[in-house]
Amino acid sequence: MSTYNGFDGAYRQRAQDELNAMWTSGLWEPPSECTVCGQTSGAIHGHLEDYSRPETYVPLCITCHLILHMRFRQPDLWEEYAAWIRAGHRPDPQTQRGGFYAIKKGFLVGCSNHWPGRKSNPARRATYLDALAPVRFTHPNAPADQPF
Repeated sequence: MSTYNGFDGAYRQRAQDELNAMWTSGLWEPPSECTVCGQTSGAIHGHLEDYSRPETYVPLCITCHLILHMRFRQPDLWEEYAAWIRAGHRPDPQTQRGGFYAIKKGFLVGCSNHWPGRKSNPARRATYLDALAPVRFTHPNAPADQPF
């Protein structure tokens, strides 16, 4: 894993391992519905902005999760995707591997009317995506000795 919000890859992996252990043990409910689009099929992840608090994970489908992480490198795609979701669209369910392919080939900037998915939710003013910082930052809980 790469550095994200000031948490290095090793730190992030430890938090992910803790999440996996809690889900496997049944102590925590594993993610089953995307908070952003409502997807319940395909790969559903637990996303963290603050890796020091794994219990704060947010369930996201692979598509919403990958595009969320692309917001720094591809802000135009990020903005267009957030607007598409606010308009009530839901991406087609994807497997872990299929999600990477779908993002690379299917979600092109300026082509949202051809993105793989359908309108299945009511339009809304905001989603979890709109609450995230659109620029890189170091999370206040990230260890101070971690490189960014």
